[in-house]
This record gives sequence, structure tokens and C-alpha cells, in this order.
Amino acid sequence: MTAKTIPEGFRISKNRGPFADKIGPLYFKKEDDGSFRYGFLPDESHMNYNGITHGGMMMSFLDEMMGQTIWLAIGKKRTATISLNFDFIASAKVGEWLEMRCEIVRQGISVVFIRGELFCGEKVVITADGIWKVIGK
Repeated sequence: MTAKTIPEGFRISKNRGPFADKIGPLYFKKEDDGSFRYGFLPDESHMNYNGITHGGMMMSFLDEMMGQTIWLAIGKKRTATISLNFDFIASAKVGEWLEMRCEIVRQGISVVFIRGELFCGEKVVITADGIWKVIGK
């Protein structure tokens, strides 16, 4: 999807903290099976000098939403990013809806491994592999 609108059913993710508020708005949609989808619609404030969505914005979005995915999966315990590696595959323009897909690869007692991808329609824009530390309640 490359429309300049928010897809049906997505709502603004609120109360994520000052940084998420600054880079947003970020969106989520709860599916019928209880899982969540996350996305954002880049505007002029998300662009770099070349007129495409800034890589730092996309990395921040993935960090936020991969962390949210883990938080929900482990019973809403606090976590912190230990390591997060990105590979840039393509670019995204203003108004191109970007949506994350991710999966937890392995979950231990104190660390969680996760893999994510950021898509524009069916085009992969970024891939990410991360490790999060479970730090408690």
C-alpha cells in the first residue's frame, strides 16, 4: 500500500513516552486473533535531505515496535534493547504507509531474540535482528 492515508482499523499508539511522541504518530491495529500490527505514515518531518524517509526514523520505529511486541509476548515485563542490527534494502517516500512484521525467534529467561521487517506494500524496506534483555516488572 502506498496510499497517503492510514489503513482502516489502525489507531494512534499513545502514552509510549516523549521520544515516541516526538517521532510519531505511530499506529497499531489489534487483529481478531489478538496479535498486533504496527505502522506509520511518513510525512515531511520524517524526511532526510534527499527527500526520502530518514533511516534513523525507520530504525527508531522498528526498535519501538519490536520492543512492544516482546513486552506483550512476555507478560508486560520491562525490557531494554541489547543489540539491534539493520540492513537497508529500499527507500520510502512521504505518504508511503510503512508496516512492520516481526517474529520472536527465541525466548530465554532473561533475553529475547527477535527478527523484524519493515514493508511498504510488499516491498521490504529494512530488515532487523535484535536482542532484548528482560529487566523485570
